[in-house]
Amino acid sequence: MDQAKGLRNYFIDNKRQDIFIQQKHVRQLIIQKRSHVEIAASLIELEKAWIEFEYENNQ
Repeated sequence: MDQAKGLRNYFIDNKRQDIFIQQKHVRQLIIQKRSHVEIAASLIELEKAWIEFEYENNQ
């Protein structure tokens, strides 16, 4: 049981880290004043990752 809980926590932390990386990427695109289309696409991907993360944590 502890092993399963540890594995679940590992995956949660890994997904959380992925979201932080995506957030940093979006900030960099904004700072670099990239095209609105590129920024919007990155924001959509970030939102999808965040929704998936929240859904999995509420299971």
